[in-house]
Amino acid sequence: MTVTSGNPPGDFIQVGATRDGLDPYLDCARRRGMRAVLVETPAYLRWRRLLGRRGFDVEVAVSRPQDPDAVRAALASAAVTPGLVLTGFERYVYAGFALARALRVAPWPGVGDAFRPLDKREQRETLLRGAPLVAQPRFVPLRPGDADAVDQLGFPQVIKPADGGGGLGVLLVDGAAQRHRALDRVRALVNYGGGAFSGIVAEEFVKGPEVSLQGVAHAGDAVLLSVCEKLTCLEEVPGESGLSGFREVGHVAGPGDGASSALRELAQACLDATGYRAGPFHIDVIQGPAGPVFVEMGFRLSGGGLVALVEKATGADWAELAFRAHLGDAAPVRLPSPDGGAGGPSVPDAPDGPRGAGVAGQISAVSEQELAAAEALQEPGVTVEIHRAAPPPDTSALPAEDLPVLASDLARHTGAAGRVVLSGGPGDRIPALLHSLVAHRLRG
Repeated sequence: MTVTSGNPPGDFIQVGATRDGLDPYLDCARRRGMRAVLVETPAYLRWRRLLGRRGFDVEVAVSRPQDPDAVRAALASAAVTPGLVLTGFERYVYAGFALARALRVAPWPGVGDAFRPLDKREQRETLLRGAPLVAQPRFVPLRPGDADAVDQLGFPQVIKPADGGGGLGVLLVDGAAQRHRALDRVRALVNYGGGAFSGIVAEEFVKGPEVSLQGVAHAGDAVLLSVCEKLTCLEEVPGESGLSGFREVGHVAGPGDGASSALRELAQACLDATGYRAGPFHIDVIQGPAGPVFVEMGFRLSGGGLVALVEKATGADWAELAFRAHLGDAAPVRLPSPDGGAGGPSVPDAPDGPRGAGVAGQISAVSEQELAAAEALQEPGVTVEIHRAAPPPDTSALPAEDLPVLASDLARHTGAAGRVVLSGGPGDRIPALLHSLVAHRLRG
C-alpha cells in the first residue's frame, strides 16, 4: 500500500494492546517510518510476550494506563516524542484521548476540540439530550436507593458496567433476585488492568437481530465501511447457576454502502451528539420492531478480528483510514445510498488495494468439533479459512502479582480453539453456513 503522507510527525503511541492478536496500527506506523510505542501494564506486557505477539519498537510499562498523567510521565522518562496517540483497547480509550489533548498532538484537535469519549451511561444521557429521536433502551444508572426506578424497567433487564469492554460483566436477569446476584457479581469483578468500574447501569432488554456498524468519522461525517450481523450466545456465569452473560460468537460483514438510511442516520446522529469529528468508531445496534435501537458506541477500532474481516468483505483497511483521518492523508467521497436516498460519505476504492469479497463472515470456535465441522464444509465458491489458536501459555510462568491484574483478560480473552473465516460464493450462504457451525450456542 502506498502512503501519501509527508514526514512522520513523531512517534506513534498506542495506549493498550489489542486482545485479538492483530496489530493494524503497528503496520500503519511502520509504513510511515514512525517509531511505534506500546503502553501497557507490566503484567499484560509479560503476558503478551508469552502469547508470542509482535513487538513494538518501544514498550512502556505503566501500572495504571488508565491514568493519562502516569502515561505522560512514563513517556517522558522513555524519551518518547509523541506524534499520534491512539488506543488499542476499550479500557484505555478515555486515557488515550485525554493524553493526546494534554500533549496537543493528533488526534487532537481534529477529533473535536472539546471532545472526550463517553462511557455507556454518558452515551445514553448524551443521546437523550442531543439526539432524542435515536431509539435506545430505557436505563437507570444504579445508585443506592434506585430500586423503584430499576423495577419500572420491567424484566428481562441487562446489567452492565458503565466502562467495561469485551462483554465483561454484561449479564441478563429475569427478576429482582437475579438482579441482586448480578450486581454482587459485577461489584466483585475488577476491570481490565485491575482497576474499578466507574459505575453500573441497568437497562431494559430489547429483543431483535443485532448488528454493528464500523466506520471512520471525517470532518464530522459518518463514513460507514461495513455493517455486520452479530452472532451472540448466552453462557452461564461460572459458579453462578441460572445467571447468564453474553458472548459474541461471530460476525457477518457486508459493505457499508449497503446500510439502510435508518442506520446511516443513526450513525450520523451519534457523531453529532457526541461531538466526535475524526477517527474510527463502531456502533452496536438492535434491529427492533420499529427500527434500529442504539446499544453503545466505541471511539476506536473493534477487536475480535473485525479489522481483518472488514478488509476481507470490503477491501477497506480500517486502521489505515483511521491514520489518514488523523494525519490528513485522504478524504472520503459521497456515494448514493442503496435505498435511493442522498446517501452519506463513503470511502473510494483504493487504487492500490484489492476489492473485498462483498460478504465475509467469521466465528470464534471453542472446540475441535466446531473446527472439524468447518473443515468439512463444501460449498461451491466459498473459501474456508481456519486459523487455529495456539494453546494458551501456562500462567505459572508469570509472577503471582500479575494474576489479579490479568483476571478479566484470562476470563474473557482465552479459551478459543481458533477462528473460522468464510468468504466468496452467494452472499446469503455465508450467514447460513456460520449458523450451522454454532447453532447449538446461539441464543434465540
